Amino acid sequence: MTTHPIHTLLLILALVTPALTLAQPAAWSDWRHGAAGHTLALSDAQRSEQPLVVYFHTDWCPWCRQLNDRYLRNGAVRSTLSGIKKVEINPERGPQEMALFRQYGGTGYPSFYVLVPASGEAPVRLSPFRGGSEDSLAAFAERIEAAATQHYNRWAFRLHQEGQDARSLAVVEKSLAHNPRNAYAHYLRGLIHHKAGDRQRDLRLLREAKAAYERALSLDPGHQGSQRGFEALRNL
Repeated sequence: MTTHPIHTLLLILALVTPALTLAQPAAWSDWRHGAAGHTLALSDAQRSEQPLVVYFHTDWCPWCRQLNDRYLRNGAVRSTLSGIKKVEINPERGPQEMALFRQYGGTGYPSFYVLVPASGEAPVRLSPFRGGSEDSLAAFAERIEAAATQHYNRWAFRLHQEGQDARSLAVVEKSLAHNPRNAYAHYLRGLIHHKAGDRQRDLRLLREAKAAYERALSLDPGHQGSQRGFEALRNL
């Protein structure tokens, strides 16, 4: 029996189209996936004390498609995310995925969260679509970075308040590795060295404190804590 060329073409399309559909998640090649992926990503981020992005989306959501195509795969956002552990979750794929969506407090799509799990701080929900306007790629990347930086800084300050200065400094270094232009982390480094230098009468530590205050002020000239610390050490 002879097969009509049109029938052959239709058969090829029928075979290829599902394959293309299944191949689309390759765009998520550097993401973990679903509830199982969340378990692994969360464990990795907790152990390494690194940031984590958790992104809830669906196949039918037009805003999710815009976030995927215009932001997550392009420019500054893609570059920022390349250094962050991340997991994408479609809550409609199963009960475990839906349970996670509810656990994070999701109320709609897309729901995009940034956190540093080891910090104990609550996840920060972000969207580039705000009040009828849209973030640029650079602006959304900065907000992702800022959310993680804020978690590190709060964690470091809490440790400092608890008297765990060595541990606090270690978190400060992680904060600065994540965002070197982080004025508050430079200030906190200065504050810890300043107090230790005064207590131990250690000139080296006091000079390190002064340098940290100066660096913080170069990034944020109006930072009052750094101004006070620098003035106290001006004559070193």
